[in-house]
Amino acid sequence: MSENLLLELEPTPAVAVSLENIENLELAVRSRGGEVGLAVKGMKGSVVAFEKIWRRIVMAVARGETTKWHAERLSLLSAFEKRLRLLKDTHTLATWLIHLGIVDVPDPEALLAEIVGMKRLKAGVFDHWQTADDLEDLAARDYPLTAADLDAIGPHRQPPASWYAEEGKPF
Repeated sequence: MSENLLLELEPTPAVAVSLENIENLELAVRSRGGEVGLAVKGMKGSVVAFEKIWRRIVMAVARGETTKWHAERLSLLSAFEKRLRLLKDTHTLATWLIHLGIVDVPDPEALLAEIVGMKRLKAGVFDHWQTADDLEDLAARDYPLTAADLDAIGPHRQPPASWYAEEGKPF
């Protein structure tokens, strides 16, 4: 009688192969936990890297290189979107591995700040940069002027007389 019960638990051959494949897949995933951990560590600093690139572009536009950098927009946007997608995928995968009990994966929650920062940069720059004129407007907005720069420029520049005549709220 007990042999009949055990036979009922035996999966059909096709299901048996699938179950073995799942066990092999789980072993493979567990053995790759270290690689996911390296990916988590490697993804940290993504926002800083893209912000540095943006600052270099702003300075290049100030030097008159708008056309050159606008021509690079699509490749830069592609690299940016790929990094954002990898951040999200790495966070999801690392979270799943921790849920499986794999302990050699760094805390994936650190990637959430990177994802938020990348989304902020996308909304602030890439979503608005469609034309060369857009690039110049964004670069002018983000050009780094120090207080010393403003103090040096300010005394020599006066606002237009029309500003003094305005009675409406400009902002």
